[in-house]
Amino acid sequence: MSDIEKTLQALRAKSQEIGEAYGRKETADDYLKTTYAMLYDDAPEGSVAERDSWVKRQPEYMAAVERKRDAYAQWKVKETYIKLALAEVEVWRTKQANNRFIDKAHQ
Repeated sequence: MSDIEKTLQALRAKSQEIGEAYGRKETADDYLKTTYAMLYDDAPEGSVAERDSWVKRQPEYMAAVERKRDAYAQWKVKETYIKLALAEVEVWRTKQANNRFIDKAHQ
């Protein structure tokens, strides 16, 4: 098995893990927005700034922010892995094209 086949096989093997990380990132956004909206509705009467400040001090909101931060960090690791694998594929394709060009030049 060639190096590129191994790279693609490793990428395929991680596809479930990558998909789950992407899903966690996307749902963390929605969860944070929903948490904010629910807490804002429960906030004591006051100006918009006072209610916003109250929401952002609540443990539920802070937990949602941490959840989003962690999900984004995990997704960035997976996204970087994908980009590196695609770069390896592109280098391989370029080398293959160059080899074909060189082979034709010698005929």
